Amino acid sequence: MTSEPDAPASPPAIQRLLDAARADVEELIATGRMSQAGKLADDTGEDFDPSYLPMFFTGDFRAPLVLVHLNPKLADRLAGPRFKDFDAYLEGHARFGLHHWGEDPFYRSAFDHKQVRFLRPFGVIDFVTVTDNASKRHNCELAIDKKLQLELVPYASPSFSTHRFSAKILRPHFDRVLGAIAAYPRDYVLFCGSVFGELLQASGRLLSHSEHQFRLPKKNGAVSKHEYRFTNVTIDYEGREIVASIARSFAVQGIPMEAYARKCHELYAT
Repeated sequence: MTSEPDAPASPPAIQRLLDAARADVEELIATGRMSQAGKLADDTGEDFDPSYLPMFFTGDFRAPLVLVHLNPKLADRLAGPRFKDFDAYLEGHARFGLHHWGEDPFYRSAFDHKQVRFLRPFGVIDFVTVTDNASKRHNCELAIDKKLQLELVPYASPSFSTHRFSAKILRPHFDRVLGAIAAYPRDYVLFCGSVFGELLQASGRLLSHSEHQFRLPKKNGAVSKHEYRFTNVTIDYEGREIVASIARSFAVQGIPMEAYARKCHELYAT
């Protein structure tokens, strides 16, 4: 990522994402709340908090691997306008892993460790193999800063139900995310969670899909009773086809994550 990710050389779709982020962040700093988050809450009945920092992205816009999540969950680290201006917000999210795992010795996140286990089999991030605490923390930093993570909805909420998200409401959010994905060449684009099958269908963007169900080996050598799921998809963005996948079982409790990721890597784009 360049030192100035909002420089004029940024692709137009990246600039549009940054412009939307700037409008929200500057409004939050000035007034303590974001009107777009409040409007989306009114339109959907979902409890999007307009006073929490938006999470449009973390990491490197040019990264070969992109993870897309649904939206950020309410957390103290998002509460209130914690940055003095948009440039500080932008730098903080471009180096989110460094600022949390590299510079704050008290920072903890089980979710970030889970992402390391998921990302490792794809082979696009140079994780260290030693298992001391410092190395684990370094790997969490890399897992955030050496990929691009996008949130479909950038506003935090305690939960998320999709039943009132119409195609009209979804369209600008998918346009923003898909535009950022299409701005640079990608090796892997993974939507995390089964909900994205429903949302992509509702958005009218889904061109094709191929479903896979499988069992996974457990640590004791047995095979799981539970079947896990993974879906390859082709998505339309302004007449261009984006090849991606939905890691449907990403959020399943107790999943053997590295085994699941290896299978996802094997099946990707097949």
